[in-house]
Amino acid sequence: MFGTMRREPDAAGVRTIHRDRSVAEAAQLLAQPGTGALVVVEGEADGTVTGLLTQRDIFRAVAAEGPEIYSRSVWLITDPDFPAVDIGASAQERLKTFCERRVDHIALMESCRISAILSIWDCAGQDIDKDIGQARTAATPQASSHP
Repeated sequence: MFGTMRREPDAAGVRTIHRDRSVAEAAQLLAQPGTGALVVVEGEADGTVTGLLTQRDIFRAVAAEGPEIYSRSVWLITDPDFPAVDIGASAQERLKTFCERRVDHIALMESCRISAILSIWDCAGQDIDKDIGQARTAATPQASSHP
């Protein structure tokens, strides 16, 4: 969708983890306040993005394979086809992506760079009322005023 992706070097709040680090280390990072997802990279911290890892991914891996998953590398449980939207996407388009992909985190992209990771809670209610109102206005025929 976005080609070879990279993390924007100055992207605020975007935490990274190298793909070869352990799931246990990822779990420790995800347990820190304000960290809902990790961008999994190959190479340097602003290197090539190989996926997005969330607490939910770890829970699913533990449920499927047991606690021994904590000693394995994060790339084994990282989905490289993570949901992403363009930075210009409306709140309604962002929420649609959350619903269609059934996820709680998406990457906000600017060109081929991740500029932020959004949780569904970041987007819930964010300008959605305005977007819906604009859509209704556009769909409703305007009454003409004739003298």
